Amino acid sequence: MPEWLDGAWRQLNQVRDQGRLPHALLLIGAEGIGKQVFASRLAYSLLCEAPLADGQPCGGCAACAWLQAGTHPDLLQLTPEEAGKAIKVDQIRSLCTELGMTSHAGGHKVAVIQPADAMNSNAANSLLKTLEEPTRNTVLILLTAFPGKLPATIRSRCQQLRLILPHRAVAQRWLESRGVPADIATRCLQMTGGAPLKALELAGSDLLELREQRLEELWRVFCGQLDPVPLAAQWMGTRESQTLHWWLHWLRDLVNWQIGGRQPAEASVVDKLQKISESVDSRQICSLADAVTRALNSIGSGLNRQLILEDLLISWAGMGPTGRNGNRAGNG
Repeated sequence: MPEWLDGAWRQLNQVRDQGRLPHALLLIGAEGIGKQVFASRLAYSLLCEAPLADGQPCGGCAACAWLQAGTHPDLLQLTPEEAGKAIKVDQIRSLCTELGMTSHAGGHKVAVIQPADAMNSNAANSLLKTLEEPTRNTVLILLTAFPGKLPATIRSRCQQLRLILPHRAVAQRWLESRGVPADIATRCLQMTGGAPLKALELAGSDLLELREQRLEELWRVFCGQLDPVPLAAQWMGTRESQTLHWWLHWLRDLVNWQIGGRQPAEASVVDKLQKISESVDSRQICSLADAVTRALNSIGSGLNRQLILEDLLISWAGMGPTGRNGNRAGNG
């Protein structure tokens, strides 16, 4: 387990040693901090037949063998049926039915819901009864980067544990120990707000190139050099959620720069963002950031995604010099 999670692990293990392990745990932390790693380790420990003194699973018992093979009958993992979609009420009902049954191995039954904030309102309401009246030896682990998106009724019935991002030097060292060149590690940490696992994913994929492409496309739309409507069609189905997260991050960088005077840590975006910040009012940027957030939250809702992207990009084009002069962006 990554070293920056050790403190939270010790805290939880101490509670467990005192016999006060909660029946429902809400793990809160930034995307890419290691919530899934932590939850899996906890689940393995609870199901292990002979956990070590520090709470870690032994790795040698029959239960650990099942876990490593992904076949343990008492570990239930719930995610959206499709990436970026909602967790539906039927999924929660099925989970709760399974949790109400006797443990196959005679010990705990553990359910991991990831991301918990993907539950729609009916699904969240369906989970409440299990949270209020848990069966014996049942542990629910809910993961979220956005606790505010969960109903207060869910949050109040879980013990919350926050995972804190590591110091940048710790994250840098961890990435380099996994073969990421120092300059790439630094850049990826800047791009991901210091989230190590997210930075590792970025370093080992085509996302760096795609991210630069998306920034360039947004810059050209802003300058009136690229038509937003065909661009929206191009974005459909091509890491749409990731693109919106990047855009939101850049908009927040703009607001922080304008209001707080804090220059973005990501050196590659400074020039473009500086030019934008000098010509656009922060209230407009905040309004667009709110719209992008709503677009992210509406993924999986059945709304027309292309129309949503078109509206966002047209609004963005309207903030640029061509848009302010009343001209429509053309192909460039």
